[in-house]
Amino acid sequence: MHHLGKVLTTFAACAGLGVAAPSSSVQITPREVSPQFLQQLTLYAQYSAAAYCSSNTNSPNTKLTCSVGNCPLVEGANTKTLTEFEDNEAFGDVAGFLAVDESNQQIVLSFRGTRSIETWAANVQLGKEDVDELCDGCEVHTGFWKSWESVATATLDSVKKALQAYPGFKLAVTGHSFGAAVGTLAATVLRNSGSEVALYTYGSPRVGNQEFADYVSGQGSNFRVTHSNDIVPRLPPRLLGYHQTSPEYWIPSGNNETVGTADIEMINEADSDMGNAGQKTQSIEAHKWYTDHIYECK
Repeated sequence: MHHLGKVLTTFAACAGLGVAAPSSSVQITPREVSPQFLQQLTLYAQYSAAAYCSSNTNSPNTKLTCSVGNCPLVEGANTKTLTEFEDNEAFGDVAGFLAVDESNQQIVLSFRGTRSIETWAANVQLGKEDVDELCDGCEVHTGFWKSWESVATATLDSVKKALQAYPGFKLAVTGHSFGAAVGTLAATVLRNSGSEVALYTYGSPRVGNQEFADYVSGQGSNFRVTHSNDIVPRLPPRLLGYHQTSPEYWIPSGNNETVGTADIEMINEADSDMGNAGQKTQSIEAHKWYTDHIYECK
């Protein structure tokens, strides 16, 4: 089994879930989105994919590239990494980059998803931390929080300098899988410090308790994308006190299928069972496909 598959199977076993082959259960009618919005979701999915490429996490001040060709929108933009990080010694082995995209006049902070044993170890720490410094009554996944803390000081300083160097540029945070969880925490902290942040996550696990999910949802500018019966957005389970943010943008189409404007359903209901969470089976393969092979580059 592929390394990611082993990680997710273990994660699911710890949470008491099984992994099955893809199938359909809940059927809802998609509401067509605009081509511009689809392009937007695709762009940030590709920024998330780019964080898996080692060339983008160990060579600052270079143009973003994806050796397997799964981030053409990113490669077509005028980009340069301002900060790249990958610390195998730190908790969670958090990796990613902060880049400026002059074509789209934005600064993008992207976190890599699950790839290493260290990241896997962070994933399976299912306990919660009190984070009243973020919001009253909020608790978040211990492993995700410790992982964010390992890079928080340097990341916040880099973002501050980037916003000063590029006045008027938008700020976006993105990530896939584990990277989506860390990105959610990063965006919450940045917003609390006064920054306007658009958060794009793909296959994000549940990050915290109901109070945290409600708080992040209330901050706005959240685009939590899920795919089919991807297992990860249902982990850790609700029975352990974890909940998802809203809205959810659910893509019910199959793996390796081109996503069109009619293939995305926006679900505003908090922690809803109408999209990904309502599927009767769970799939690891669905976790790897978000408009393209998001977990591909090495």
